[in-house]
Amino acid sequence: MKIENEKFVALSYTLTVEGEIADQATKENPLKFVFGTGYLLPKFEENVAGLSVGDKYEFTLQPEDGYGVINPQMIIDVAKEAFMINGQIEEGLLVVGNQIPMMTAQGMHVLGKIVEVNEAGVKMDFNHPMAGKVLNFAGEIVEVREATDDDYPHSQCGGGCNCGECGGDCGDHECGGCCE
Repeated sequence: MKIENEKFVALSYTLTVEGEIADQATKENPLKFVFGTGYLLPKFEENVAGLSVGDKYEFTLQPEDGYGVINPQMIIDVAKEAFMINGQIEEGLLVVGNQIPMMTAQGMHVLGKIVEVNEAGVKMDFNHPMAGKVLNFAGEIVEVREATDDDYPHSQCGGGCNCGECGGDCGDHECGGCCE
């Protein structure tokens, strides 16, 4: 069976970025998804489409086909007051390299990386951590079969994804759990 829309796929991969392994999934613990549902980068899916169990693959995605180029408008200055709780900033919080969850004025959760701390404030980068990076993938197709209802992410929300923690439910898509 070949990989195509609505097929369940399990694959191993090694993601190498700038000569270092950035992520991987093994044959014993593969990445599992339903093809064509938007779970993976479109160009990743394009490169594995039509493959079958046992097929090996290797390809490179340029930044514009991966997580995008670095957008300078996503690097902003934030006042130190934004990090205060009860008039204090937690010790060790404002350190270059720390990733801090933040909320936009519209209530959307975003992750920002501290790139500079000075007296006036904190410069944060809200670009995806892999933005601007060339992504090198290599791996093997482990399983391809017809997808069942249980293979879709929304059907897994009852099992430990913490959807109720945000006051929403599975399908609310704002909870940050597996429902996204």
